[in-house]
Amino acid sequence: MGLDNSLELSTDMTPEQALHLMAEWFEFKWGDDKHLIGPALSISAIEPGQGWKSIIQEGFHFSPDLSVGFRLDPNSNDYEEGNRVMLRATMLLLEHGRDGVLLFNGEQITLQRIAGRLVLNADSRNWTDGLQLENEIRLPHEKRSLPSPLL
Repeated sequence: MGLDNSLELSTDMTPEQALHLMAEWFEFKWGDDKHLIGPALSISAIEPGQGWKSIIQEGFHFSPDLSVGFRLDPNSNDYEEGNRVMLRATMLLLEHGRDGVLLFNGEQITLQRIAGRLVLNADSRNWTDGLQLENEIRLPHEKRSLPSPLL
């Protein structure tokens, strides 16, 4: 069973542009024309449906144009590297967007950038354990509890 994470992002990029950017930047392999494969990681990108846009709008006060799915294989020997790459890909995509939130299982906040403020959820343990976040995140940020409006 994989661990599902999704980056909901307000951006001008299309799903195809986002996938091509990540494929080029991280030298991911293409699984097919809509999926990338990385270490312990499968990545997809879609334009979210109107219902999901409304849920994110209500909870986070922005409307996502892009939803990037990261499925991690927790049984892989490359699991920690998959986490690291997911974080790096998220940071790359946030550079090409406005507001965004990375959700675990569609509801728990891992990190968010809203109105230019990057906040890491201090309560998120699903993948941040074992990562040296100070080395991975070079943008100004804070770490605090982020209760999810989706729960």
